[in-house]
Amino acid sequence: MIRSARVFVFAALFAAAQAGGIARSQQAPPDVHYVASVQQEKGKLPVLVMLIGAGARFRNIRLEVGDGSGGTERRSFDTGAYLDFGWHFMARPWARRSIKPAMQAMILQLDGGSGIGLEVEPENTGITLQTNTWRLLGQLGYLYPFERLQVGGLLGVGGDVLRIDLNSVLPSSSIVYVRLGPALSYDFVSSFLVMRCDFGLRFPFALGDLSGAFGDDSSAFGLDAALMLGGRLHAGFSYAFRVVWEYYRLRFSGTTMNVPSMGDGGRGTDHALTFQVLLGWSL
Repeated sequence: MIRSARVFVFAALFAAAQAGGIARSQQAPPDVHYVASVQQEKGKLPVLVMLIGAGARFRNIRLEVGDGSGGTERRSFDTGAYLDFGWHFMARPWARRSIKPAMQAMILQLDGGSGIGLEVEPENTGITLQTNTWRLLGQLGYLYPFERLQVGGLLGVGGDVLRIDLNSVLPSSSIVYVRLGPALSYDFVSSFLVMRCDFGLRFPFALGDLSGAFGDDSSAFGLDAALMLGGRLHAGFSYAFRVVWEYYRLRFSGTTMNVPSMGDGGRGTDHALTFQVLLGWSL
């Protein structure tokens, strides 16, 4: 009788142990799946994107300024199409250090371009001017991920420099500005085809030599828009096609005797359109 009771107790304990093991094995997969999903989410966004390339850029400046004798005159400076080198750098410091989308959304972005050794002939002058141009824009931003969609904005400071030989049409300029605007990104095909759209307001606070050329007081306001289509392979190779539109509205007032204009106020516009093909690497 006692031996039968021992056998029964042993069998009951063994059955309980087996049941507990089965329960634990059934609970394990959710934890494994959770860890896998977290790792996949952390690796979805690149930590670093580095692109460099070239393309065509067009810039057109139109001015209507005083002629120094109470009238006005129109001036035009058109570069035509020229070879432009460009680069795009973007970093997400927390893309793989945190599983929280609010942390992954923080970005640092740097964009730039340059055209060196240009020869421009201003309208109705018959002269050729050596022209160099470069630009740089650094921004801090926030692109919050909603599965395929990312929405946010950027804030930064930029500079647009135009160096021209001394002439009677347009002085050199160095436009320094604060930029603020929204941004949107959408994955059409996960990582392989991504669309990025940006729109920005520019608030120039320095114009360089342009500020005193057509009056003792000057002001400007700018807009920009950009569309970029690109993607990256699993190995890291990345590509992009980018179109950028930039616009400044210029105003001058007062009287100045500065060479070369000797003007007394006026207004003008500055347009630029850029097409670029960029190649590089993402991590």
